[in-house]
Amino acid sequence: MTYDIGIVGAGVHGVSAAFQLARRGVPVAVFDRGPISGGPTGRSGGICRAYYTDPFLAETARDGIAFLAGFAERTGGHQSGFRRTGAFYLHGPGDVAAAAETAARLGSLGVESELVGADRLPGRLPYLDLDGVAVAVWEANAGYADPYATTTGLAAAARHLGAVFHPGLPVVALAENARGAAVVTSDGREHRFGRLLVAAGPWTAPLLRPLGVDLPLTVERHVVAVAEHDPADTAGLVPHVLIDIAGGYYTTPQPRTQYLVGGVISASAADPDDFAAPRPGELDRLAAAAGARSAARRRAKVVGGWASLYDVSPDWQPVAGQVGEHIFVDAGTSGHGFKLAPAWGEHVARLLLDEPDPRFAAFGPARSGTGGELAAGFGPARILG
Repeated sequence: MTYDIGIVGAGVHGVSAAFQLARRGVPVAVFDRGPISGGPTGRSGGICRAYYTDPFLAETARDGIAFLAGFAERTGGHQSGFRRTGAFYLHGPGDVAAAAETAARLGSLGVESELVGADRLPGRLPYLDLDGVAVAVWEANAGYADPYATTTGLAAAARHLGAVFHPGLPVVALAENARGAAVVTSDGREHRFGRLLVAAGPWTAPLLRPLGVDLPLTVERHVVAVAEHDPADTAGLVPHVLIDIAGGYYTTPQPRTQYLVGGVISASAADPDDFAAPRPGELDRLAAAAGARSAARRRAKVVGGWASLYDVSPDWQPVAGQVGEHIFVDAGTSGHGFKLAPAWGEHVARLLLDEPDPRFAAFGPARSGTGGELAAGFGPARILG
């Protein structure tokens, strides 16, 4: 069978694009070196928030969260594991004006958000030490989802609509000529398409480099700690997502009495094919950061963790657009791409079908070094977009 579009990468972005294309009746085939969701997607913390400084990303995240909340209805009964917990964002004195502006913008986009001044914070967050926090924002509809369930659910729905997946079949080379694009897989076969999307996360830039496409993406190693409260000691638990910009970390509640802790600033560079598992000291430092504001979390124990990879663009914003006559890219999501993916995949599908939202052009690969860089986040916490 001939496929109109090929996709390299079966993480949540590649699979979401495949689902949106298949939903439109477009023949599409997806390739991945490992299993579906076997790369960075499967190691995501799964936070679902629309708290973005960029209006387009805020809108996309809003729509992505709505998709995740109604996942079963949209995918034929599959589950995303979405849990609405709300999220608090804690800011230091230098962010007061920016936080107020962001909260107001979110409200104008239909995202339920509330600016909470320092005088009201102790009443809202009695279980936290708020030293150094000048203002906070509450996003009522934020939460978290299961990245693995989301991605495999989208893949199953896409298969039902006719998409074909080739997990465990690495793409070793790309090619392009006047008639279209092709991938060469590790079994020596060549697969041809009218158009090709490369959404291979940290492997995107190396795949494209032999074609003369030099994307300015770097790869960072980020660690997530898993901590657990004693089930008999549940006083003062944090029931919502907490993104502590002032403290440099985030936490996400999990089933039972566990929670995840990760960082919100840049981390060390990594080789995507050879990166270290988390060291005990790294996990302990993350847990200590969360414990600095919470007596309950100081009593919790680290029970595990993992290391993952972010493919990071110079401005920490996604990179999506055309890089050849028939080749397109969706990468550089810089650690904040999961909740965007359901709605972002629709934008990518429209791009591949020559029906793009004009605003999507701002995320094109050519912006780096040409004055088109996008603002992102708050100070060093650029992951907040």
